[in-house]
Amino acid sequence: MPISSDKSARIAVIGGGISGLAVSQMLKHRGFTPTIFETKNKTGGLVSCTVEQGHLFHRVGGHVFNSKNKEVLHWFWKFFDQDSEFRQAKRNAVIYMNEKFIPYPIERSLRYLSPDVARAATSELLHLYLQCPDQASKIENTDNSSFGDFLLANFGETLCKQYFFPYNSKIWNRNLFTIPLPWLEGKLPMATPAQIIQDNILCRPEAEMVHSSFYYPQKGGSQFIADRLSEGLDIVFEEVFSLRSEGKKFRVNNHNDLFDRVVFTADIRNLSKILIADSLAALKSFLSEATAGIELDSNGTSNLLCECDANDYSWVYLPSDNTIIHRIIMTGNFSPNNNSKSILPGRISCTVESSGYHSREDLEQQLPNLPFALKPVAYNYCANSYIIHNSSTSNLISNIRGACSDYGIYLSGRFAEWEYFNMDTAIESAMATADQLISGL
Repeated sequence: MPISSDKSARIAVIGGGISGLAVSQMLKHRGFTPTIFETKNKTGGLVSCTVEQGHLFHRVGGHVFNSKNKEVLHWFWKFFDQDSEFRQAKRNAVIYMNEKFIPYPIERSLRYLSPDVARAATSELLHLYLQCPDQASKIENTDNSSFGDFLLANFGETLCKQYFFPYNSKIWNRNLFTIPLPWLEGKLPMATPAQIIQDNILCRPEAEMVHSSFYYPQKGGSQFIADRLSEGLDIVFEEVFSLRSEGKKFRVNNHNDLFDRVVFTADIRNLSKILIADSLAALKSFLSEATAGIELDSNGTSNLLCECDANDYSWVYLPSDNTIIHRIIMTGNFSPNNNSKSILPGRISCTVESSGYHSREDLEQQLPNLPFALKPVAYNYCANSYIIHNSSTSNLISNIRGACSDYGIYLSGRFAEWEYFNMDTAIESAMATADQLISGL
């Protein structure tokens, strides 16, 4: 990483989620004194957890850590004792379909399907292979291809009808043929039909995904990670309502301190709202014009913390249209400390998740349709948790990022860069942001 000689530069970081915490720690390590501005009364953002009736509640999904990037791994483990503070687990995900538990991913588990479905799926995969053995890479590199095109081209109509279309339509809550495939590069299993057929013959499980195995804190879940990364940082817990430039520096709200650079990790849709027009009029005008008629789309999620029957799973995916719920995250299996000490034997805690807004009552009405004898404990709705791209999004964000950096404002994180970052990719992006900021000083 390049080192700046001007360690007196002051950096304001807007947003105290994983991205804001990571970039702040990176800047601090390199001699700077960043100040984080966080709207809520604690850090963590999307990975925040609370304790409800003794159970740990991942309020937005369930967050675990691993990475294929050695630099990310090296950086992360500088803050934690891997052996004493974390548990390592193998991903044991299943699909609950037709009242059966089918090992995930479904394309490697054809032997668990009904004979008619398995035969049809195998026939289609063979047909796809004979058409073009490397179809996956061709679809991946076609700019005009959609997520729906990718699914059909690589898995065939039967598997799409049985699982891929209903499940992904529930998650994204959008027409899959309007979601551009290039955005999902690196986020999807890109196996060819030939590889899928071979894996079924060899009964070979999926082991290439980043989270095929993962690390999880012994206590506190992902909030423990956020709390540790917060240590030693200057954090101001208040909403940012104004950002103005004064000369070549920035003032956040009415604070006395002036900052040389700003890292924005919050929702990019809100940046123009806090810019003071008299000093940042040109940028404010650009952001308004750039987004005119182009919607940056996102989904919220409704989560219900539950008690459930003990099991061996980590994630349970639910493609069936008899429920609005798309997955159950068995967070009680991630660490025994996630479960209340008073929970009955043979029971654990879990998080039930659905895309979009659904009231607690709506979710509770779904529970009888699901396995594991679910009992509700607590509820949370997050208005923005998953970002969605259309054909214009990538160019729009690229233009916004360039315009902001010209003013000394750098974007980092899921909703700032409008990328579907997990914890590891958020850290990787923070590294790039820190490098870019320092090189510009």
